[in-house]
Amino acid sequence: MLHWHNTPRHGVAAWVGTAVIAVLALGAARHAHAQSAYMHALEAAENDHDQPLQIAQEGSQAPAGTAAPAVAEPDGYLFNLQVATSLGQALADKGIYIDGSYTNITLDNTSGGARTGAIPNGDAVFGINLDMGKIADIQGAQIHFYMDDRQGSNFGDYTATGLVDTNQTFGPNAAFRLQELTWDQSLLNDHIRFIIGRIDDMNDFDTFDFACNFTDFTCANTGFFYNNDANSAAPVSAWGGRVTFKPTLETYFRIAAEAADGDGFYNRANEGWNLSMTHDNGVFLPLEVGYKTDFSSSSYPSQYDVGGFYDNTGYNYSGQMFAKTGALVPLASIATTAPREGVWAQAAQMVWRPDRDSKRGITLFGEVEAMVNGYTPIQDEIDAGLVWQGPFAQRPHDNLNLIGEYYKMGNALVNYQTGTIIAGNAHMASDMEVFELVYNAALAPGLTLGPVVEYIVNPNDAGPETARVKNATQFGGQLVLTLPDLLGLPTLARVN
Repeated sequence: MLHWHNTPRHGVAAWVGTAVIAVLALGAARHAHAQSAYMHALEAAENDHDQPLQIAQEGSQAPAGTAAPAVAEPDGYLFNLQVATSLGQALADKGIYIDGSYTNITLDNTSGGARTGAIPNGDAVFGINLDMGKIADIQGAQIHFYMDDRQGSNFGDYTATGLVDTNQTFGPNAAFRLQELTWDQSLLNDHIRFIIGRIDDMNDFDTFDFACNFTDFTCANTGFFYNNDANSAAPVSAWGGRVTFKPTLETYFRIAAEAADGDGFYNRANEGWNLSMTHDNGVFLPLEVGYKTDFSSSSYPSQYDVGGFYDNTGYNYSGQMFAKTGALVPLASIATTAPREGVWAQAAQMVWRPDRDSKRGITLFGEVEAMVNGYTPIQDEIDAGLVWQGPFAQRPHDNLNLIGEYYKMGNALVNYQTGTIIAGNAHMASDMEVFELVYNAALAPGLTLGPVVEYIVNPNDAGPETARVKNATQFGGQLVLTLPDLLGLPTLARVN
C-alpha cells in the first residue's frame, strides 16, 4: 500500500491555476479540463494507443513527427494559440519532441465529510521525447524523459476519504521528482514492444484512454489498483520493464516487472530523484490480456481486457479491533511476507454516434476488481459510467462524463476502524460510494475547463476513526493545459 504524506505545500502554481480558472470562466461567459498532468500529456500526444506509431495531433492522420496544420478558427474552439508549429517542426526534424502539461483541480467541500472548505491542487509535467531513428538510426526506438511537480494538500482530508478517493493531482506528496526515464523499443512491425528504465504503470494496466476526463483516482488507475499494492504508479517511478506482445494490432498480452517498496521509500518528498534500489524489498508483477479497437479499425471503438497483479512486498496492520464480546481488544500487528494478489475485468464500448464524419458519440464503460489474497484497505471495487464525446454538434471537442464507484472496504480495516470508535462503539460502514459528473469544455486546442460535482456516501479514509462521517458533497472545476496541442507542437509519446 502506498504511504502518502499529507504535507501541504502552498505552491504558486496551485493558486495561479485557481485564478486562471476564474479568469477563463469569466472570459467564456462574455463570449456567449488522476494517477495527473502526465496522463493528459500522453493522451494529447497520441491519437490511439493501438497504432504502430504515434501520430502528430489528436484527430490527425499524419505520420509521427508531422505537425498538424494550424487552423485559424478550429471548429468548436473559442480561440487558438498554436503559434509554435514551425519551431516544433524544426526540433522534430532532428528527432526532438517537447511535451508537457499542467492540471489544476479546485474543489469546495460544501457539506459533510470531515470539514468544509476549498482546496486547489496543481500538477505540472515537462518532458522530452527522442526519436532514436532520426538521431542514431535505431529504428523503432525512443527515449522518454519526464519530470513532475505537484502542489497542494490532500482534498481527502476534507471529505474524510483520505487516500481512497482524492484528486488526481494530489499525491503521493507535494514534490518535484523524476517521473520517467525509459528506452522504448518497437520490433517486428510493432508486434512486440518493450520499455525499460525508470517506469510507472499508470498508463499500461487497469485503465481507460478517457480515464483522465474525471478528477479522482479513476485517472488513470482506480483506488483499488493504486492503494492495494506497493507499485510505483505515477508520479513515482521505479526500476523495471514492460513487454507487450500483439498477435494483431487489436489484441495484446502485456506483462511488467518493477521494483517495489512496501515502506513507501520512493514516495517520500525528498526522494524524488533517488535512483538507488537500497530500500526495495519486493517485486510488483502486473499482467493484462485485451482486445481494443479504434476509429481506424471499427465504426464503434471498444476495449475489453482482464488482468491481475502479484505483489510480494508484505504489509503491516496494527491497532485495535471490535470484538464480538463488545469490548475493545488489542489487535497484534499483522506483519507478513505473504503476497497480495488482485484481479480485474474492464469493458468500454461506443454504442451511439450521430454521424460518421466525426468522433462524436456515447461510450459506456464498466469495471470489476477484487482482491484474491492479502489484507488490503479495498476488498472490491465496481465502477460504471459513460463518456459522451461532443454532446453538441457545435462543440465536438467537449465531453460529458458520468461515473459511479462502489468500494467494499477490507474486513480487517473495518474491524480496526470500528475498534477505534470509542463513543458508542458504532460500527463503520463496510462500503463507500462515489458519484461524479464532469463537463470538460474545450476552450482552445490544448485548453479545457471542466465544472465538477461529486457526492460521496459513507466517506472512509482507510485510517483510525473517532465517529461515523456524514456524506460529502463537493463542487469545483478542473483546468487542463496540454503543451503540444496548445502551441501546435508535433508529438511523439511512448506507446503501450
